[in-house]
Amino acid sequence: MITLPAPDLSDAAVLRLVAGVRPCRRGGLRIETDSLDTPGGAKTLVHNYGQSGCGVTLCFGSAQRAADLVEQATGAKADPGGAAGPRPPVAVLGAGVTALATAREFLSRGHAVTLYAAKQAHDTTSNIAGALWLPTGIDFGATPDARALLLDVLNRSRRAFLDLDRDTWGVEQLPVYEPDYAPYEARYFDNGTLEPPTPLERLPIPGPPRAGRVFNTDFIHTPRFLRTLTDEATARGARFVQRTFASRDELAALPEPVLVNCLALGSRELFDDHAMFPARGLLLHLKPQPLGYIVHDGYKYMFPREDALLLGGSFEIDVADPEPDQRLCREILAHHRRFFAAQ
Repeated sequence: MITLPAPDLSDAAVLRLVAGVRPCRRGGLRIETDSLDTPGGAKTLVHNYGQSGCGVTLCFGSAQRAADLVEQATGAKADPGGAAGPRPPVAVLGAGVTALATAREFLSRGHAVTLYAAKQAHDTTSNIAGALWLPTGIDFGATPDARALLLDVLNRSRRAFLDLDRDTWGVEQLPVYEPDYAPYEARYFDNGTLEPPTPLERLPIPGPPRAGRVFNTDFIHTPRFLRTLTDEATARGARFVQRTFASRDELAALPEPVLVNCLALGSRELFDDHAMFPARGLLLHLKPQPLGYIVHDGYKYMFPREDALLLGGSFEIDVADPEPDQRLCREILAHHRRFFAAQ
């Protein structure tokens, strides 16, 4: 049996410890139409957040849903005869992967777009994470409508990913190996977007003999993916404005008649959405290692990103501290060393 290469998990290979705060939401996605009262009349407001730990996975699908809602609210959609309604300028709030994908979608439909955010994409959690195309870390919703929304977004996003130039966007299909004792979530696969895992009597990876399973999905090299999103938006005329908002009155003063809220955790205070909560994830970035496979064991995982080998992770609910916990990071490293330990 062929055994895949082992990672170098030595102290010398460790580059940095990283913490990222996932913007999670109880009840799942919020993609819906709202309004914002101003002295000059109501602005159209569409919310697009709640992607939680799978913002990259869902970004294109949720962007399409948000754009559809704006078209419905403003009459901007082309009629059957081919005549298009006016394309109002759009303010996108945020600069993470959801906001950038949303800007891309509106630009493709002929809208002028301005992105307002406190940070640029390279400073967001989206940029430090490893992104596997898999709906992990999100609440699937407790109602049929919520689950239908997620399924529609998943299917739209999957189709969009399949249409990308994979080299330009940094999208690579890789096998994902899971030990059989790892939690198995059938709902990740029974939606039809991915083929279900294949059982294996023995995983072809270094370490003690163990049974498991394998499935194939896209791994997204997030720095390249975000650069491409940003470059596309810039090339199509998007404006980027660094700004924070302390109240809805400040939003009402924006010149754009349409706002799309991709602020995620910022929606907790700005829009009184207390279903939002932070969940900190810890990562170790090791020297780059083109291993050609992924190991996934719940919230312990190994991703071979092109600029670093990523070891994760954790899911610390209601922890918003962006500083990495040294002790927990050492535990993550120890877990992976045990996993790959020689017999």
